[in-house]
Amino acid sequence: MNIQKLEALITAIDLGSFSRAAERLGYTQSGLTHMMNSLEAELGFALIERGYFGVRPTKEGARVLSKIRHLVAMGRELSEDIRRIREGEGAALRIGAYSSVAMHWLPSIIESFRTEHPGVAVEVAQGSVSELYGGIASGRFDLAFVSRNDRYLCEFIPLRNDRLLAILPPSYPIGDRRAFPIGEFEQQDFLMPSFGFDIDIASVLCEHGVAPHIIPTLVDDPAIVSMVEHGLGASILSELCLRGQGGKVLCLPIAPDVSRRLGIALAVGKRPTEIMQCFIGHAKKFTERFEAEE
Repeated sequence: MNIQKLEALITAIDLGSFSRAAERLGYTQSGLTHMMNSLEAELGFALIERGYFGVRPTKEGARVLSKIRHLVAMGRELSEDIRRIREGEGAALRIGAYSSVAMHWLPSIIESFRTEHPGVAVEVAQGSVSELYGGIASGRFDLAFVSRNDRYLCEFIPLRNDRLLAILPPSYPIGDRRAFPIGEFEQQDFLMPSFGFDIDIASVLCEHGVAPHIIPTLVDDPAIVSMVEHGLGASILSELCLRGQGGKVLCLPIAPDVSRRLGIALAVGKRPTEIMQCFIGHAKKFTERFEAEE
């Protein structure tokens, strides 16, 4: 069974689109379609269905999907080990993370980890929600620092809550209030952060039945802060995202209190290696100290 075909299948399902999967993997859309048709012919049943909803697994496909993910992950690990042996490299740990985690957590965690494993290379890549969860499923990452999202299948080790804050223009009339009612976002111009953070925020707004006037963005957190500072709308960012940020904006806790759950994602059924367990242990110790210092 061709691992490349299985990897293409997982990518199409995770992204929900043949065209996006083809672009990610460097195939033409017709070439990817041919690969999927060939794979289904080899197995003897349909794995995916396509429609207005995009791409999703069939009932039969969903039944074997977790095993396919495991097989692809093992194939990637084997290929990586073979490459490293050929090139004379030592062990490596591949980490995916949000930019805020990569900036504020990982340097200290890696520094601490290296006291026990100085010879292990730690490779870090930033990514969005779908890229990080997809990287775990495909085996690109050994561990990924993400916010919990039940739409993705993985093992999740919780680390800490990251409180969400209302980000308001400096002229916003808050009076002496110390919290911002979430309902006050209703019908306001709302600058929606991108790179997957919108998933966390949209779920919070939906849960509380709030419908602001959404202005989509494709910018990073400092740009969101600058746009709010210039009166282009309000927004929501987390405490970690705002750590060290400049900008003359008003930052208030949201009422009721809302947060995202940050933690470490691992592939389903994948037993952490000793090196991975050590890194997870250092991450837990760091986040405990991080929370105590705030």
